[in-house]
This record gives sequence, C-alpha cells and structure tokens, in this order.
Amino acid sequence: MFGLVLIAILGVMGGAIAYIGDKIGTKVGKKKLSLFGLRPKYTSIIVAVTTGILITASTLIILTIVSHDVRTALFGMEKIRGELTALSSEVTQKNQQLEVNQLLLQEKEQEYSNLVNKINAVTIQLSRSKTELASALEEHAQTMIALNKGQVDLAQAKSDIVALEATKGKLDTRIADLSRVRDTLKSDVDRLSKTTAQLSSGINYLRAETVLYRANEVLSTAVIDTSAEQVQNELLRVISETNRKVLQRIGKQGTEAEMLWISQADFQNATKALQQYNGSMVVRIVAHENTVWNEAVIAYLEVYPNKQIFAKGETITRTTINVQENRGSIEPAVLQFLQQVNSIAVTKGVLPDPLQGTVGSISGTELFKVVNQIEKKGGIVQLSAVALADTSVAGPLEIKITMEHP
Repeated sequence: MFGLVLIAILGVMGGAIAYIGDKIGTKVGKKKLSLFGLRPKYTSIIVAVTTGILITASTLIILTIVSHDVRTALFGMEKIRGELTALSSEVTQKNQQLEVNQLLLQEKEQEYSNLVNKINAVTIQLSRSKTELASALEEHAQTMIALNKGQVDLAQAKSDIVALEATKGKLDTRIADLSRVRDTLKSDVDRLSKTTAQLSSGINYLRAETVLYRANEVLSTAVIDTSAEQVQNELLRVISETNRKVLQRIGKQGTEAEMLWISQADFQNATKALQQYNGSMVVRIVAHENTVWNEAVIAYLEVYPNKQIFAKGETITRTTINVQENRGSIEPAVLQFLQQVNSIAVTKGVLPDPLQGTVGSISGTELFKVVNQIEKKGGIVQLSAVALADTSVAGPLEIKITMEHP
C-alpha cells in the first residue's frame, strides 16, 4: 500500500513539474524571452531540460528519504560487497574442513569394521575352546569315576589304575592348557572390546566434527638457548608445558596425565641437535596425525637454528596499484600483495604454519579498511609492507600496510 501511495505521489509531482515546465517554456517561447543572452529557442530548450532534471532529482530525493533499501543501494553497496566476499571465503573454508572430516570418518568406520570382524572371529574361537574344555572336563570326570571303581579291587585293577592315572595326568595337562587358552582369548576379547569402544567414541566425535588436533598442526613453539648446560631439561620443560596446554584444551587442567606422546628416538635426536649447535634454536612440537577428543596426541619435534629475519620498521616489499584500472578488483590485488609478502618471509627463513603455509594473518576488518583507504586515495597508490616488530625464524610476522602516491 505504501508503495502505491509513493508511486502516486511521484507521478503527481512529476506531472506537475512537467506541466509547469511546459507552461514556462511556452510562455518563454511566446514572449521570446532570453536567458543568459541566448536566443528564445535555446532558452525554451534550457527550461525543458531543467524541468527534466528537477523531475529526476526530486524522484531520487524522495525515494532516498522514504526508503531504506534505496539508501542502501546508493550508499552501502561497496560495504555489502565486501561482506559477501568475506562470507564466501568462510563458506569455502568450512566446505574444505567438512571434506577432510568426511575422509577421516570413512577411515575410522573402515577400521571399526575390521575390528568387529576380528572380534567375531575371536568369539567363535573362544566358543570352540569352551566346548573342547567342557568335553575334557566330562572325560576327566568319567576317568575319576573309573579310578574310584578301580580302587575297590586294587590288586586286580592295578594296571588299570596306572593307565587311568596316566590318562588323568594327560587330561589335567590338557585342561590346564585349555584354561590358559581360554584366559588368553578372554583377555583378547576384553582388549578388543575396549579398543572397539574407543574407536566408536572416536567415530562419534568425528561425526560431531570434534577433531582436537589435525595432522601437522603446530602445538607449541619455543626458543632454547643451546649454550645452556641443561639443554635436555629445557626440552623436557617445553614438552611438559605443551602437555599442560593439551590438558587445558580438553578440560583436564590440574591433572598430571600424559596426553602428549613423543618417541624416545625423536627426543634423543632433538637433544643431540640442540647440544651440537652453538646458539639459540627454535623447537616446534607438531601433531603427527589427526587426534580426536580424549585421545593421546602423538607428536614429533622439529628444531631449526634461530636468527633475526626482519628488524622492526624494516620494509619487506612494495608494490603499486592503479585504482582506476583495478576498480572493483582492489581486494584481489591487496591479497596478491600479502601473498607476495608471505612468500618473501618464507624464502628468508620465517617458519610457515604447516597447515596454512602462512607466516602471519590479517583480519577481514583490517583488509576491508585497507581496501577502502586505497579506493579513497585514487590514482596510482604505492603499498609498503613494514614489520611491526623484530621477527625471528619462529615468527609470526606482524606487519602494517602503508600507502602513498609515488
């Protein structure tokens, strides 16, 4: 209803302005009036054109005042476009993570199926052993009855008794062997049942997308001075602190449980490398495989010689952007510039994140702010990436982007 009223008002205003303009133009033409020293014919044309401009301007002004959607279309389109781009990127990342989790789920389900088959085979074997044990016990009972009967006439059944005792000894040995087999099979069934329960729990967590750590995810990074005498103790301290972080993440802080597993050989190799190097070294603890909730994190150690890569205030690289030629594609140009900064940092020795391949990050808000500033400057803009602090091999690299007209 409101739209019909608005259209009616715009129609009436447009008709009124057109009518007034036509009357004025006719009057100017009849009286041969002159505006700005022009001929009456051109003066009449100017009046008609001015009338059209007034109709258009009044229509836009009224629509802008009464309609929030029109204001958004005229003044907020660039902001909406930036938000849509950020949301599309987030959806792409979520889809990639979903694909990874689906693959993990398939692997866990296959492993679960294999364990179920193994349990069934062990259960069948246990059933057979129980049957054989029952048969041996029955035979043993019959032997004992025969032995008791043979004792009535010891003189006549002495040879039978000896034979029966020998058979009893064999049966006792057989029973003992079968009992051990039964205990072993029962232990295997209990162990496999426990493993199956853990695997089922892991599959349920995967279905709920609760992967605690992903393969090659960096758990912690530390710098150790290898000139210290207690290198091994320092390394153990770093591992202990990382274990506490894992416990805190799963909600078990304050306990002494060991949720971080590192092989002895890996620990010895890292210790040897630290002792042989004269200077500080970067130590990273990295997850070896995907880990779900309440599972121990199997990890390995990485060691790198440490040094300063960038000094505070150092310009890492520069580039220029022609705003007019790249209108509408400023954001991709800025992202390409950031990728160039990342590539230079990795080439010079800053350790990248194994999962993302990046040495730092920039928020969507900061990126949107930089893009807006570039568009406001216009013309040719020179971008410079400047280090905000001293940056070593361990990273991360924090930068600020400056811009100016060259």
